Amino acid sequence: MKRPNIVSVIAHWGAAWAMILALYFGLSAVYGNGPRQETFAAHAYAGLTVLGLVVIRLFLRTLLPWPKEESGGSRIPKLVAEAMHWTLYALMVLTPLTGWIVASEMGCCMTVPGLPNIDLLGSGLSIGGPVSAMTAYHVHVFFVWTLLALISLHVLAALFHHFVVRDTILIRMIPVLGKRAGSVSLHTRFANSQTRPAE
Repeated sequence: MKRPNIVSVIAHWGAAWAMILALYFGLSAVYGNGPRQETFAAHAYAGLTVLGLVVIRLFLRTLLPWPKEESGGSRIPKLVAEAMHWTLYALMVLTPLTGWIVASEMGCCMTVPGLPNIDLLGSGLSIGGPVSAMTAYHVHVFFVWTLLALISLHVLAALFHHFVVRDTILIRMIPVLGKRAGSVSLHTRFANSQTRPAE
């Protein structure tokens, strides 16, 4: 079983937990009763953590290519999975980036570093004007819900591969499962070699 490098695996699960924290603090800031400014800051830092980890993962994928899937089967599901992965990468970059634009424009999180010259961002685009915080906020919310939908599909696909197709896609992304699977495989091979009749 070919496994991805351990740094990519750690960055994968680190980004997953950071996204959970970002969602929790974001919902708490909007709908909660606690200190809103501190919660927004926690939400912003969790989002920036996601952005940093995704950049690290993309950098690692250029240095250490992802293990190729086993040959065979239809090519269409593989293309769909590849397209979903790159869409997830794009959204994990764009979602915190639009949130960062909102934080920079509104000044609600003074401890979060602001983007430089954010008012000039739209001057080079077709809109020809500055990017407003409200526009960036609506785009950010749209990206959040789209990202959540794709993550749900991603999780369901991983569970489908593990319990229905019974391949190693999920196992190789969870080191504990990988070790158990390896030990079971070795035990099974040893047992088979002991029960095999001598030739």
